[in-house]
Amino acid sequence: MKKKMILIAASVSAAMLAAGCGSAPKADAALTAAEIRMEQGVNNVETRTTRSTVIDWANRNVGEESVPLWLKPLIKGNTGPVKSEYNIPSTSRVKYSIAQRPNREEARVQAGLLFAAQTAGELKAYVVTAAGQTLNEGQIDIVEDIATATKVNITGTERVADFWQLVETDDPSTRIKNREYIYYVVWAMPQSTWTALTRKYVNDVIGKIPDRQVQTNVAKVYGEIQAAADRETEMSDAEFRQKLRSQERTAQNEADIDWISALSAASNVMFE
Repeated sequence: MKKKMILIAASVSAAMLAAGCGSAPKADAALTAAEIRMEQGVNNVETRTTRSTVIDWANRNVGEESVPLWLKPLIKGNTGPVKSEYNIPSTSRVKYSIAQRPNREEARVQAGLLFAAQTAGELKAYVVTAAGQTLNEGQIDIVEDIATATKVNITGTERVADFWQLVETDDPSTRIKNREYIYYVVWAMPQSTWTALTRKYVNDVIGKIPDRQVQTNVAKVYGEIQAAADRETEMSDAEFRQKLRSQERTAQNEADIDWISALSAASNVMFE
């Protein structure tokens, strides 16, 4: 499958990928500090990672934690804690949208606007993964391109909660500090709404595929697509970071960049 690469902001990528970098080369006792740094640079070893600190957050004045107990599980795929926190029915589907901006109001607006695009990105992943079992590389590329261009129109959802963090990042290599708001919106919808949304998205994708046989093959795996969309399994920290790296490699538009940059920045706070 063809690779679609983008550049994520250096401060985010450095912090995100630090855990995946190779080990530093063993330094001979006779090497000077400058020689060690040079060797590390040649081998692309980053020894100084960006530090992220939450310096302000929503409802701080009434005792809210900077990272609420429900937030990390939600980001990792477990909606149980947020349902309990906000009395959301256990049968409802819970999703979230996220944005990162220097201005809090801009972040709030963007987080709301990005919900549809982020949901479409989630559904696209289910379609491409399931379709990949029966299609060749060229056919998968066609399906992926069509799925990327397919939008969703979301109705019947409730904006349950908003939460924001003001995060300061400190890059030791440049000694530059930067502050941005990360804004989260929690959404809830009946299971029937989510099922209908998934079905419409898949049907829209199938309807745009020019090859009848490919259409048939994608239609055959609809059950697997819906099952994946309905599955809720909390990821480990390692699995979450791997998911982010994969999303970085496949992001294709401004909405994807906004979402992944914000999620990467949030992970620097929650998973350190």
